[in-house]
Amino acid sequence: MSLPHVLLGLLHESPKTGYDLARAIRDEMDPAWSAGFSQIYPALARLRRRGWVLLRVLGPRHGPRRLLYRVTAAGRRELARWLAETPPSRAGNDPALARLALLDALPPAPRREALASAEDAAEAEVERLRRLPPAAGTRALARRAAIERAEAVRRCVHAVPRRENAASESGPAKPGRIPKKESLPASPSHSARRISPRKKR
Repeated sequence: MSLPHVLLGLLHESPKTGYDLARAIRDEMDPAWSAGFSQIYPALARLRRRGWVLLRVLGPRHGPRRLLYRVTAAGRRELARWLAETPPSRAGNDPALARLALLDALPPAPRREALASAEDAAEAEVERLRRLPPAAGTRALARRAAIERAEAVRRCVHAVPRRENAASESGPAKPGRIPKKESLPASPSHSARRISPRKKR
């Protein structure tokens, strides 16, 4: 995913200034994408060079002016092409999950503390996403997917100490002990029948 395509998608609805784009990314695209002014304006310059957006200067000749960006027909075609592509598989680095994967290197007590911190962080992320301004359309769908992902991480992390406690309470099986075999009851026909010795003639 690239920032220029995100900007094209936001400009597809209506012309916007750089400030409008930064606010839309912050309020509507979080957590799918984040970018500040230092990233947005160079990306807009690249879009202008490609002919995908046009710049219109609004305001007085002497005084503060507004730079309004509008997507072109070529920019709309590029956005449609990018949206129709099959998204690449998620193969990026995830520091949080990498840390979880390596927690076995810690002793039990520090590992439990790290798991509690990870659970608190996932819960805080869920609450943060729920407090964001409401999103509409497919942006709401993307945000719901992010919330469910954070909730899934929280549930998985929460379950680990329970499994460890259950395993420690049951304890390891004692080696060398073989269960005693139960004796089978004698057959009724054999136990009830008595064999008498033969009489001598």
